[in-house]
Amino acid sequence: MHVAFTMDFRNPDGEPWGQFFEDRLWLMTEAEKMGFDSLLVQEHFFQPDGYSPSVPVFLSALIERTSRARLGSYTYILPLHHAAQLAQETAVLDQLSGGRLDVCVGAGHNPAEYLCWGYSPKTRPSRMEEGMTVLKKGWTERPFSFHGKYYQLDNVGVWPEPFQQPHPPLWVAATSAPAAERAGRHGAHLHAASVDPEVHAAYFRGREEAGLPREGARISNPWSITVTDENPAEVWARNREKYQRRWRFYSEVRAGMGDEELAYGLDNEAGDLYRDFELIGPAVTVIETLKHFVDTMPLTDLVHSGPAAGIPIRTEAYDDLRRFADEVLPVVQGW
Repeated sequence: MHVAFTMDFRNPDGEPWGQFFEDRLWLMTEAEKMGFDSLLVQEHFFQPDGYSPSVPVFLSALIERTSRARLGSYTYILPLHHAAQLAQETAVLDQLSGGRLDVCVGAGHNPAEYLCWGYSPKTRPSRMEEGMTVLKKGWTERPFSFHGKYYQLDNVGVWPEPFQQPHPPLWVAATSAPAAERAGRHGAHLHAASVDPEVHAAYFRGREEAGLPREGARISNPWSITVTDENPAEVWARNREKYQRRWRFYSEVRAGMGDEELAYGLDNEAGDLYRDFELIGPAVTVIETLKHFVDTMPLTDLVHSGPAAGIPIRTEAYDDLRRFADEVLPVVQGW
């Protein structure tokens, strides 16, 4: 199993930005040294805590600081980019990285971001559909033409071509069955964030509709994981505000878009808000919990969601990640 590491570059406590970015890039490069298979950079726009608006900037920095791990977006909000320009940007990154790039795109779930572009959030599915087609054409056809509702393109050529042929591995982020089905139809891998079997079934239906086999398809799911010998209730209590701040953001923006609440299938009985979203415990508990999902879901990949914003990066966050890398990562990679 392939294991990725990601972080939400959020600065709610007002740390100096230069050191803030340096600390997080440092932890991601440490994750490569610890043995993670890939490093993934998130994207949002116009957030008061600076939530990660510069995927190509951070990927460029990671290209210079790493040599082995694959690098990727998690996730470009495709309808908020010009898909042909994104094909060009990612081709350059793929060339610079020597073919270590994975590209994940998604429709996003924040209505405020769409409104800043002057787009109706209701157009997410149709913009995503056209964007996927244009992105793939930009990578593979020189020149190409496309005429749709949002794009009117004639004889557009995207250079350079990607290092990886015919293009970098393409992923789609999805939390619902329709989005997963779209990923399957377009031949993309699936970065799911759902334990709902219907999401995975829809993905494979999409692949079948497109005449694509199940073999070779990759599916991931993320979990926020803390490996510790402390009492999980004490760890939760110490960082409750930070954990809840992380998940409250997603709950609020998804509610604004009319999307269902995220669910990660973790079974906790504390009754505390969002406690079920955090997997906290000793290595044996973490391994047993993850093994259950691997045995019951068609997963090929796992994404470690990294520390919640506000947890000290070079001490507590590093120590936790080190524990995961030493005691859990080799086991999961062997599945």
